[in-house]
Formats: sequence, structure tokens, C-alpha cells
Amino acid sequence: MFKFHELDRKVCLTCQYFKGKRKLEFIGRQLFIDYEKTTGACRLYRDFPVIINAPGDRCSWCHYKRWVEL
Repeated sequence: MFKFHELDRKVCLTCQYFKGKRKLEFIGRQLFIDYEKTTGACRLYRDFPVIINAPGDRCSWCHYKRWVEL
């Protein structure tokens, strides 16, 4: 598993439309997103394959929406 701690960044992993296994995890006082792979899919655009740290709003069809669990 990989850990992502930059939760304020607008990337695919922090988007509501990201499809992939991820969960929130606390290590000490810091919050991380724990995820399985470095890729996933965009549910908004027919499960288009994406890399987790690809910037949100980088494509014309992207409608980045912050993940509600954050």
C-alpha cells in the first residue's frame, strides 16, 4: 500500500469521481490516504484511466469535486 499526505492538492486521488481502492488513515496526528495502486479510473468519464497524482481540472472534461471523506 502507498500513502499520500498532500490532501490539499487538487489531484485525481482526492477527487470524488476517482475509482480505486483508497481509505483514510491516521498516523500520529497526520491524515493520509492509503491506496493500493498508482492508477485508477475516472467515473465521470466512462472509467477513463488516470494516474493518482494527475492534476485535477487538467482536461476539458474534468469536473474535479473534492472527495467527501476528506
